[in-house]
Amino acid sequence: MNKVSVTLRALLKWEHLILGTDILPRQRVSSILAGRHYSMMRGRGLDFEEVRNYVPGDDIRNIDWKVTARTKKTHTKVFNEEKERPALVLVDQSSYMRFGSQNYLKSVIAAEAAALAAFRTIKKGDRCGGLVFNDDTMDWFSPRRSRQAVLQLLKSVSEHNAILLNQKHIKNNGLQLEHSLKRIANYITHDYILSIISDFSQCTVNGYKLIRKIAQHNDVICVHIEDELDLITDKNNMIISDGEKQLFWKKSKSKVIQSEKQDNDGLKDKLNTLQRKYRIPVIYLNTQQTLEDQIKSIFKSR
Repeated sequence: MNKVSVTLRALLKWEHLILGTDILPRQRVSSILAGRHYSMMRGRGLDFEEVRNYVPGDDIRNIDWKVTARTKKTHTKVFNEEKERPALVLVDQSSYMRFGSQNYLKSVIAAEAAALAAFRTIKKGDRCGGLVFNDDTMDWFSPRRSRQAVLQLLKSVSEHNAILLNQKHIKNNGLQLEHSLKRIANYITHDYILSIISDFSQCTVNGYKLIRKIAQHNDVICVHIEDELDLITDKNNMIISDGEKQLFWKKSKSKVIQSEKQDNDGLKDKLNTLQRKYRIPVIYLNTQQTLEDQIKSIFKSR
């Protein structure tokens, strides 16, 4: 696979690659098997099925006190997990994603992460859709339970990636992520799973508000694609090379360096706030390692 671009054929490998991981927890949030800490994810919702006699081991919180009082015998409510949770994948393929100082461009890692999320969704029997955007356009795909739906989504991802690769100039359209979130917020209802895959460099204040709004009744996962150079604040006299050509980064004024530091620190602060205060999971991916190795490492540590 080309490290600076991605094709539909390359994305299809994720359909057959078994990682042995799952973004969603296998137990419900309140399950006794969930451990001492509550999951950041809601898991599937619950549908009421019936009322039956209470047996030792049933959760006392599910006791139906009205039926118990009427029959003089303890009864409990029984619930079934909902059969599906629709998933949406929001994929950033804008100009700022055409960057990577190591092995991959951010746009490539984002495209692969989208493929992983989409194929995991339909293999679990849920509907999958999404939105792919660049600096000028956005493609919307309503959630459907079929492999063809995923192929259409990933075809759009690969096409946007090709446009990005051939683009000669960076376009500064910082409202595209916000507009994409508005489109999803107007469609989504409740109990959806939304994966936002971006470097979040162009996420506005209103964009973060929309993320928090959507997360009130749905599960939102922020997948942050970052590069080592994003974390470097002192870029004085830095030389960048691709092995053939060199770019000399001239010494910048202290105000510019301070501004870059604030931007980088501010982005991490916003993402940390989403995770800590609003219980929205943030997954950090980089441009150094393969996505497969990163996913295995993330879920092994958890």
